[in-house]
Amino acid sequence: MLAEVVYRGENFFREGEAFCIIQFPEASKEKKQSHSHDFVEICYVYAGSGYHTIDNKQYRVSKGDLFLINYDITHAFYREADDEELVTYNILFKPSFLDESLLSFHDYSSLALSYLFKNEWDDHLIRSDLRLSVAEQLDFDHLIEKMDYEYNQRQEGYNAIIRAYMIELIVKIMRGFNRRSEGDYQQQKKASAIESAIRHLNESYHEPVNLSDLAHKTFISKNYFCQLFKEATGMTLSQYTRQIRINEACKMIVTTNKTWVQIALEVGYSDYKAFYVAFKKQTGVSPNEYKKGY
Repeated sequence: MLAEVVYRGENFFREGEAFCIIQFPEASKEKKQSHSHDFVEICYVYAGSGYHTIDNKQYRVSKGDLFLINYDITHAFYREADDEELVTYNILFKPSFLDESLLSFHDYSSLALSYLFKNEWDDHLIRSDLRLSVAEQLDFDHLIEKMDYEYNQRQEGYNAIIRAYMIELIVKIMRGFNRRSEGDYQQQKKASAIESAIRHLNESYHEPVNLSDLAHKTFISKNYFCQLFKEATGMTLSQYTRQIRINEACKMIVTTNKTWVQIALEVGYSDYKAFYVAFKKQTGVSPNEYKKGY
């Protein structure tokens, strides 16, 4: 294990900025880097599983775990073995990025002082961690991916858009804390019962989807599986599968020069016509129109 270090914002923030977002494949246990920092951080487990140590306590983590880390808190993420995966999104910022009046503050509680969250932020709800439901994970994935895109593309006005996304993200984190305090935990436990099937869909979206196999993996009947799946995701199995596949297709359209047929096959559609119909139903535009928008 490497010695603890202190990360400075000046080494992460671009000149004149107080925000940074990093998608990071975490190291194995032997190479983990315990660290503290002079900025606040939202750590979101985007894929895989592993461990998070914070203040000398160790927690098992997997996709959908989210942590709020204040200044000077020592922590580290790591995966158990070299052949495992643990990918986090690390959103680094200073409170002044959201509101300049918070220039001298170093923690999340200070956000309650901002006009942006007046009458919204309740100190007793603040915790250091939050386990997102499957539906919340989809929402957070999409929002964080948009932030990452704006940060890296650096188009005109990107800081303003990121600031707006950050406000939305923080409000949704507050909602998550609030729902947990209102007894929504039992509903979350129901969703957790099928998380193994959800993970399988996320990892194998390009393969044919078989309801019987998915239900078998969770040791429940097909009808009850469909009920729990809808409760957990807010979507039917076919809607969820289409969303994953088309989201992946959108990424390929933006980042590759593959043909429509190649993209269709890689995300699980056996022919272009089926892909076209699904794409337009999901996004409201054709693949060509989507590509022209970028």
